[in-house]
Amino acid sequence: MKKILLGLLLAVSVWAEPTLHQIIRSYVGDAKYETQKNLINVLFAAEEGFVKSDGRVDNIKVIEVLQKNGLMRLLYEKPVHLKLAFRTQHEPLIFLKIINETLELMGYNYFLTNNALRDQAGFVWEIYLQTEHILDPVAFANALGARGCSITRIIKNSDHYWFYDIDSHNAHLGVKALEFGVNTHLGKPLKPYWVDIKGAKEVVITAHVSDQWFPDVVFFDEKLNVLSDTKSDESAKNLKLKVPERAVYLKISDTVMLENIKRGLSLHVKGK
Repeated sequence: MKKILLGLLLAVSVWAEPTLHQIIRSYVGDAKYETQKNLINVLFAAEEGFVKSDGRVDNIKVIEVLQKNGLMRLLYEKPVHLKLAFRTQHEPLIFLKIINETLELMGYNYFLTNNALRDQAGFVWEIYLQTEHILDPVAFANALGARGCSITRIIKNSDHYWFYDIDSHNAHLGVKALEFGVNTHLGKPLKPYWVDIKGAKEVVITAHVSDQWFPDVVFFDEKLNVLSDTKSDESAKNLKLKVPERAVYLKISDTVMLENIKRGLSLHVKGK
């Protein structure tokens, strides 16, 4: 039943193109729209300024104006079950990681997957969380923009259900590329290390003499498909690996626990 309902939602979101004022009404609610209609008419008098080149309403721009003028609340009176759905028409693996990390960055660390499906309309990930705060669409858009993603549409289905269409065609992880030919200390890990190794030929990973590292090293392509995976149940002080063709990202962890490398690993990247 959930998949059927979500499928109906996707069909509506694909074909229905609401007007600017229909979108504003859905964001602020019927009561506030009616009581603040004069102010809304003034703020959005130049309607063409809120329409993108493809003819669709610029949802982020609309929400930004509503927020600045106190017409859109981002706080519930008490904790609620907030449902969020995110759709992309591109590769889901890197999309999922970027959405996950962006939500964590904004303080949403605990949420549950309600649904995940892929069909002709794209890939949709639906989650729910207990919160007093509505996900700030403007801050969310800015954070996604730093990862090469852009929000193309925001639908408020109800006070507790928001749907985001996201263009992730140019998606990339927010990880740094290391200078080739230099031994770089990566510091104490709180999470597995992620490194941009595009253009690299070989990597050498070194553990601190006082640590006991059980290697867990994975190379990914630009879409986060696994290219090679090296794990060991024996400790190592050094590990030299050739970088697979098409590799863009490198994840380094410990097979047992990160506490084993609490003094941090060092990484030497050799270019082609």
